[in-house]
Amino acid sequence: MTDARPAVWAGRLAAGLDLRAQRLNDSLPVDGVLWPEELVLTRAYAETLAECGVLSGPERDALVAAADDLGAGLASGAVRLAGEDVHSAVEAALEARCGGPARRLHTGRSRNDQVATLFRMRVMAFCEQALEDVRLLERALVAQARAAGDLACAAYTHLQPAQPILLAHFWLAHVAAFERDEERFAAAREAADRLPLGAGAVAGTPLRYDRFALAQRLGFTRLAANSLDAVGDRDFALEYLNAAAMLGVHVSRLAEDLVLACSPGFGFFRAPDGFSTGSSLLPQKRNPDLFELARGKSARLLANAQRLATLLKGLPSAYQKDLQEDKEAVFDSAATVDALFDALAPAIEALRPVPEKLAATLTPDLLAVELADALVEDGVPFRDAHQAVGRLWAAAEAAGAAPAELPLEERLALYEGFTDARLAALSVEAALARRSHAPGAGPGSVAAQLAHAEARLGLGPGEAAIVTADEVPAAPYVPAGDAPRRAGQATIRRARIEDVPAIAAIMADYVAQGVLLPRPVSELFQCIREFWVAEENGAVIATAALRLLWRDLGEVRSLAVRPDSHGKGLGAALVAAVVSDARALGLPRVIALTREVEFFERSNFVVVPRETLPRKVWTDCMKCPRRHACDEVAVTLDLVPGASETAAKGARAYTIPMPQAAPDESGLPIVS
Repeated sequence: MTDARPAVWAGRLAAGLDLRAQRLNDSLPVDGVLWPEELVLTRAYAETLAECGVLSGPERDALVAAADDLGAGLASGAVRLAGEDVHSAVEAALEARCGGPARRLHTGRSRNDQVATLFRMRVMAFCEQALEDVRLLERALVAQARAAGDLACAAYTHLQPAQPILLAHFWLAHVAAFERDEERFAAAREAADRLPLGAGAVAGTPLRYDRFALAQRLGFTRLAANSLDAVGDRDFALEYLNAAAMLGVHVSRLAEDLVLACSPGFGFFRAPDGFSTGSSLLPQKRNPDLFELARGKSARLLANAQRLATLLKGLPSAYQKDLQEDKEAVFDSAATVDALFDALAPAIEALRPVPEKLAATLTPDLLAVELADALVEDGVPFRDAHQAVGRLWAAAEAAGAAPAELPLEERLALYEGFTDARLAALSVEAALARRSHAPGAGPGSVAAQLAHAEARLGLGPGEAAIVTADEVPAAPYVPAGDAPRRAGQATIRRARIEDVPAIAAIMADYVAQGVLLPRPVSELFQCIREFWVAEENGAVIATAALRLLWRDLGEVRSLAVRPDSHGKGLGAALVAAVVSDARALGLPRVIALTREVEFFERSNFVVVPRETLPRKVWTDCMKCPRRHACDEVAVTLDLVPGASETAAKGARAYTIPMPQAAPDESGLPIVS
């Protein structure tokens, strides 16, 4: 089934386009993928038009029903759009379903501000997905750093051995670069978060409506202030592409490191099975093709950013047809990042170091600067020390021996401080110990970096678990009226500040498994008053929290039990504590998104469609990287009889749809 109608501008140019011009003009093959955003906009704008009196209540409802029907047809493949672009194609399809209301839908708007709105919505989603992709890779790198322990190796400059570092320091160097990429994608999302609708074609619209309410329905928090700029602004798209380009640079540098490290000449890692290929001619080959492809994809990401920048630089203000070319570059970069990161993180996880190869890099050459520094400690100016050590190494090279193997007399002739004891004191361990403070490669610095990264990525308590010897413990925070309760041998009580490391540690296992979304330790401190914990023998073994979503809605969050404490009823006891909080606050309803439906049903929760929880959708689900493949089920508990029914009656038709996971997708592990 195909939905189409004459061009929306046919009244002025009834003859239409020459077919050769039409092939160049029509953008539906590219922007057709924006139909989900177009339908979200349809639902939201239908409500706005009803508030303005342009649509009656029944007309709004008919338009929303038509949007729902069209969305179902497009999602199933039963319907194909036809037309000049996604906007006119969707409008034609809606008119075929509901007639008159669809013909009023374009009141007060233009395709110029429409496309800017849809494109911004999609770019915000791309930024959110990129953030999750980057964090997934960072977690793989952090896991490698943790597993590396105290393994040391050479660091290279100019591809020549330079100084000893801990292997973990190498992995964390890449984590530091990807952390900057997170900041860029967050900034790009911020740039896109500005509603242009209301700008019309270029000069605004005489239709007066609550733009901020419309923005909220669509997931925006800010409004464009100038109509001329609003329809021509593509800075946000370029910021996304620039963030993707820098991400590509960092991926390429990581990939280059790993291609070298997996080559026999270095041999620090073996190219992992499942992520390596062989040769059609050479049967012995094990090629790290995935890392080479990752290196190659960066060229594509860089080119896309340059492509859009070149397009924008020559345009006058407002909307120009050239801007039809903006989406291909963005869509291609998003697809490239998705495909790349889907494979890169597991490939990193599959790498295993070869300790003997790493140890072989720890040659005496790495300690030359240590000898120079030792002379400096004796009062020798560094430049003089540098020259003396350089002469020693040159003499050793000429003799084909290590510096310490040169005859003592020859060494002392070069400099009186080159004694046997002085050279014997040089060691990799000592060199690392001298650089154990930030930002060095020694154990203390690496431990601090690792703690910071794990805390930020939700993989552990990080620095929150570190208590210095002179730190005086604060008095426990115990809120009035929150008496502890018992659950078997455990005590259920309010969380305290000192519980944050334990809460983070319990959640970290489930974050690593993909069961819980990561919550940085900084966020746990900010939200500690939301949490309850189960404590047994002085140890926190389970946790849960109540998050307020709106004045009438709370959510059970971060419910997790330490694996060795399952089966003790702690989950149910913590849910009961959270529900008691909600009652005390006067909340009519409490919800949860879960894979453990039966568990919550035993606590009197009932299953509801996620679409009936718009506040949850707006505040969290829209920003969740798993929203397009979510396998969680929404459950709710009415604390006031009829609360869900009342909320359903007041629900708005513009609620953003939340796709369910495909039936053949396997579920994630269950937290019990």
